Amino acid sequence: MEARKVQITGKSTYMITLPKRWAVDVGLQPGSLVSITYRDDGTLLLTPPIAQPFVSRKILKINDNMNELKMDIIGAYVMGHQFIELHANMSMIPQETRREVKELCKNLIGIEIVEETRSKIVIYDILNPGEFTIDRGLKRMHALVSGMLKDLIDTFNLRTRVEMLSEIIAREEEVDRVYLLILKQFIRRLKTGWVSREDQLNLVEAFHYRLAADNLERIGDHTVKIANTLHSIDFAKDVQKGITGRLVELGKDSLDIIEKSVISLRSRDTKLASSVFSANAKLKERMSKISQLTIGTPDALPLGIITDSISRIGDYAENIAELAIDLCQL
Repeated sequence: MEARKVQITGKSTYMITLPKRWAVDVGLQPGSLVSITYRDDGTLLLTPPIAQPFVSRKILKINDNMNELKMDIIGAYVMGHQFIELHANMSMIPQETRREVKELCKNLIGIEIVEETRSKIVIYDILNPGEFTIDRGLKRMHALVSGMLKDLIDTFNLRTRVEMLSEIIAREEEVDRVYLLILKQFIRRLKTGWVSREDQLNLVEAFHYRLAADNLERIGDHTVKIANTLHSIDFAKDVQKGITGRLVELGKDSLDIIEKSVISLRSRDTKLASSVFSANAKLKERMSKISQLTIGTPDALPLGIITDSISRIGDYAENIAELAIDLCQL
């Protein structure tokens, strides 16, 4: 960081000089236009007219551990590398590796394979970051997770439960795709200070939204866990009368808590955020009563898994409400 003295010319013009090293590095010339963005926290962002933007390239080695390679590709994607090159240690990339890399790319928004040779695969990020904001991503995640939970509640009274449960589980992939894109956009903000013209969030707000996305992703995980558990239960035969209705009501209340937590974050509504805590406390009391009723029954274990996941969903909604309250202190 460099400190520069502010000078005044005339009666009202404030001036500072630009560091020569920076001006040379970004190619400024006499007459060059520098964009100035005023941020809510009082800082200014100077953006030079770069004719040829920097292209980030990451080279990864292909080895026998496919899981490790997948994690490396996802990490390189989140870190914002525009090109990801995969090089084989052997003379030729196995067909199974090619197939799994292609499947992975389908689950990363904006990623395409643009080159393939016997020993190399080149992945290119074609997404324009200005088309996606963190706020838009959070709204999308919320819509996806809420839709999954709502459909899950509806399966309690459907004969086509198995097909619908499978469809709910499959939708988790879309939640993960949006989540990874939010992480990628946040990392871009940290690394370059880049902000989309459509993105109204400052860096602190973006950080809180990124944490909220973490909690929505975990809510999606527990929704899928409940769906998987429901596959093993025949409510018509094995579950006590009245338990099904109580679980449905718990699910609806969980959906309402999630809704309130996300709205409170996006609107900075502390009153609404506070209501999430009291609503979740009541939810836990009712779950405790259900657990007592199912003790010793044949389906006590799967029903316990379901109530535990509903409890965790409420906790994650509380986390989002806490983020809303924190943001209100800015």
